[in-house]
Amino acid sequence: MLILLDENLLSKKLKQPFLEAGHTVSNVDDMGWRGFKDRQILELASTYPFDVFITADKNLAFQQNLTRYPVCIALLNTSTTRPSHLLPLMVQLSVRLTSVFEESKIIRIDDAGTIAAIAFC
Repeated sequence: MLILLDENLLSKKLKQPFLEAGHTVSNVDDMGWRGFKDRQILELASTYPFDVFITADKNLAFQQNLTRYPVCIALLNTSTTRPSHLLPLMVQLSVRLTSVFEESKIIRIDDAGTIAAIAFC
């Protein structure tokens, strides 16, 4: 899968689990999209086309109509965005990525690694 990590996930450590699982991963900085508004990033990610957009922006689901974008979205609902905290969640997500998005278009992942569907395919 082709994965895009949002601005709040720029650490190179966070890419590694996806690369090791055989996915291709970039972040908004790699794409030259740093500083763009959420709507612009989602439109560009859909056009590129990325398969999955991963963000730790807790407000994104309230600010945007996420179902209008063809890209699948993973919302990290965590207490911190420190790479050391997020890395185990990224490992878990990298392994389950394909199966998670077979049924759901938008998911939320919490600190415990619980994955909940927000919008279905």
